[in-house]
Amino acid sequence: MDSFSEKDLIQNAERQRKASSLDSHNISYEQFSNSSSPNSPKKSRPISMFVHPQEKLNQTSEVTNNNNFNIMPTPENTIPPSLPSIPYPLAQEVDVASVNSFKTVETSHTGDQESLCSDVLERANNPQGIIKMLCELDGGLSIALERVKQDVISAKEVATFLKKRASLEEEYGRMMIKMSRSLQESHNTNDTKQGSYGESWMNMLKLHESIGENRVKFAAAIQEISEDVSVLYKETDKSRKNLKDSGHKHEKAIQESETALEKARGKYESHSEDWERTLLQKNGDIPTTSKPRTLTKVFSKQSKSPTQLVKMEEDARNKAEAANATYKQHLNSTNATRHDYYEVHLPRMITSLKDTADECDIGLQYHLARYSYLFENTMMSDALVITPVNEADGPALRKIVEQINNDADFHTYVQNYGAKTRRKIINFDIPYDQYNMSEQAVNIMNPKNIFGVDLAEQMQRDGQEIPLILVKCCEAIEQSGGLRSQGLYRLSGVKSHIERLQALFDRNAEAVDLNAEEHLADVNNVTGVLKLWFRELPDPLFTREMYQDFVNASKIADDKKRVLALHERVNNLPDANYSTLKYLMGHLNKVVENQEYNKMNEHNLSIVFGPTLMGTPLPDHSQNDAAGLNDMGLQYKVVETILMSYRSIFVME
Repeated sequence: MDSFSEKDLIQNAERQRKASSLDSHNISYEQFSNSSSPNSPKKSRPISMFVHPQEKLNQTSEVTNNNNFNIMPTPENTIPPSLPSIPYPLAQEVDVASVNSFKTVETSHTGDQESLCSDVLERANNPQGIIKMLCELDGGLSIALERVKQDVISAKEVATFLKKRASLEEEYGRMMIKMSRSLQESHNTNDTKQGSYGESWMNMLKLHESIGENRVKFAAAIQEISEDVSVLYKETDKSRKNLKDSGHKHEKAIQESETALEKARGKYESHSEDWERTLLQKNGDIPTTSKPRTLTKVFSKQSKSPTQLVKMEEDARNKAEAANATYKQHLNSTNATRHDYYEVHLPRMITSLKDTADECDIGLQYHLARYSYLFENTMMSDALVITPVNEADGPALRKIVEQINNDADFHTYVQNYGAKTRRKIINFDIPYDQYNMSEQAVNIMNPKNIFGVDLAEQMQRDGQEIPLILVKCCEAIEQSGGLRSQGLYRLSGVKSHIERLQALFDRNAEAVDLNAEEHLADVNNVTGVLKLWFRELPDPLFTREMYQDFVNASKIADDKKRVLALHERVNNLPDANYSTLKYLMGHLNKVVENQEYNKMNEHNLSIVFGPTLMGTPLPDHSQNDAAGLNDMGLQYKVVETILMSYRSIFVME
């Protein structure tokens, strides 16, 4: 009990310290103290115990005047100054003598549940009765510990909320102040409206700056409350853990004592049984016990002499008496430990837990009341900044907005601008200015396709006697030394380069420069695009209509007659086809003249250009799809004969 009294003194000193720290807020604890008698139920202090700022304003008919719009009421103006010396009432010492034989209540399904419930309700209004009820309940200490744990968690939750709320309010207030001041500084430098709007806008910014300052003060206040609540729940949790460890220590002591008692009782019964057996043997009686162990010992032992039996009985009696003494000693010790726990330690721990829970409950409610008061004060301060009660404190926000005169501001702006400039408006029609696209873009929008276009149509559209692609390709080959390129027209070029040249010619053949280094790097690309152009003509160069005439002429065995027949058919070609064929044969004749280098004679060139220039016959002139393949040799013969007779057909005519 001495240690318990010392602990009470420490708690009393700590509560005195809390009372002095809370005195700065001028909040009365009178109702808390008066309602915390151990013989009467504790009553929560209502939040309305604080004087509302507006009510105080109505009572005094005065409002603090602040030129910076900061009129937050101070606690000195709204809170009565009276304070008791101790904020929390000390719980009375439990009368251990009045708590008769605290025992664990063992409940069963057959018990009188209604009587137990009525007893609980009766004791709920009496703190000492609640403590006695917890002492009688099985697990009463755990229930009290769990209740204090709930207080700790609740207080921790409140502390977390207040801390985050303080952070949000501080950030909001500082950002509001920063924004308001920044806009005030930049108002004159920016191209914003002046006049009545500018004055109203500056007043609005100052008003918001005041609101931001109020919120910063509010954040500091609730941060302080959060720290106080944190201290409260940490101290409560510390007390709970100490009492929990103390309870476990006492329960462990009881368990160890009961375990030792059980062992002593077992030895006592064993030695008493041995004494009983030897006593019966000594008197010559057969034991009537039904214990298997005893019977086994009786019939397994050999017959003893009377002297031995007396000695055995005396030894067994001594052991039984010693075990009995030990058993009684452990029994007394265990009963004393249990008595000390249930009548002293358990009531003391539950009383301490009840005091801890009460202190946490009252403290938490008090801090929540502080927060409510500060919150109401802040809201009222913001309201009085936005809408002051006295006109001397400045116009209200709505009044500031109503003072804006847009018509007068606009008239003043026009007058000021007109004084700076005297320019007259010149009214005239703006002419249309057409955008001239680049030649490349025009060619993309309006391409002049040559691949897959009828030869006569190309000639008529472009106004050329010879296709421009044929002229440019032949000149590029002849001027770049391509006539001496081995395998000319027989070797294929790079497909991607050929397709690129095809796209350029299809876009604008006149703009293509085949003398560029990228095109002359491989002359086979130039020959490839030229052969591709001939292959994609809708009607071959020798025309499908005259296909059979050329084939029949190539069948003539006599060379002179064959040349004459082919000459006649060449002359019958359309003008566009004739001029194109004449230019092509002149170019191929130059290729043949350089066959020493390029290895391309008339026969080799006819193999390359025969199918390309002849194409396939009309359906009327062929009996099956293989007719073109069967005429392959004759196609070669046509091109070869014309090429060999180039001068007699085209030059000497």
